[in-house]
Amino acid sequence: MNQTGTYVNIMKESLVRKKNYLQEILELTNKQGELAVAQELDENSFGEIVEKKDILISNVNEIDKGFTAVYERVRKEIIQDKELYKDELKAIQDSIRQCVDIGMAIESAELRNKAALETAFAKSYRGVKQLKQSKQVANKYYKSMSNGMINDSILYDRKK
Repeated sequence: MNQTGTYVNIMKESLVRKKNYLQEILELTNKQGELAVAQELDENSFGEIVEKKDILISNVNEIDKGFTAVYERVRKEIIQDKELYKDELKAIQDSIRQCVDIGMAIESAELRNKAALETAFAKSYRGVKQLKQSKQVANKYYKSMSNGMINDSILYDRKK
């Protein structure tokens, strides 16, 4: 029973760490949103944030695996002695709710960021497309002008 109490405390502590990681992910996601709506996208900063978030997400996944493993180990004992672990289970449930709430906030922020990035990329693509079209028109113009000049000079030489 004492060992089960230790495992329950480990589960509580892991949820606190998970909540902190999720909070950091939310803050980084909000920073990404600020970068996405800026006039010009700072790709280096955006990439750094993505790398940081990747590390934090890996940490959250590891915490989830550990939590599940510990829970499976003590599940039967907790179910049998619900009254003994009543306060701890309530704290765990509250932490899980907070983690879910933060997760939902992250998801909605990611959706906003996706829309903002798609808009930024569309603007960028239009600019690249216009530049490419302008280059093509200029190349065709120079090509036609240079072909016209060559043809004219050949005609003059042949007429003489």
